[in-house]
Amino acid sequence: MSTTTTHAHERPNSSVFARRPLATGVAVGIGSLLPHFFLTPQASLGFAAILIALIAGIYFGFAVMNGSSRDQMVEFNVAGLFAVAGLLGLLLWPVLVAIAYFAHAAWDFAHHNRSRLSLVRIPSWYVPWCVVIDVIVGIGLLVIWSRNGLI
Repeated sequence: MSTTTTHAHERPNSSVFARRPLATGVAVGIGSLLPHFFLTPQASLGFAAILIALIAGIYFGFAVMNGSSRDQMVEFNVAGLFAVAGLLGLLLWPVLVAIAYFAHAAWDFAHHNRSRLSLVRIPSWYVPWCVVIDVIVGIGLLVIWSRNGLI
């Protein structure tokens, strides 16, 4: 998978994230897990639930900047589904929050230009960057929460 392809709306090598999506994705993923080591299990769950809703909302931002009304509607509704998953995980089944991170990785892949789906265009580096973060956080939450008795 090439991460150097650019679209007309991208500036080539505009940030360290664009130049090194996998390395910075690992760093951000691990950094996103650090607070969970200092929070109570319930606070950790709440933080993760809020974060997955925020992460999903980023695609709505791409749709507002680059997409059609249809793109905006799709991304808004999908972000809402991730927010509901976070809420249900918070209220009923904590594992659902970790599953939502893995589901978001799949949503990232759906935006890859090779998927040939009619979804909003995003910077080409963003897919591998976000997938790495989602997978690290999903796995990390399962490990942390199983050790602290949340799941």
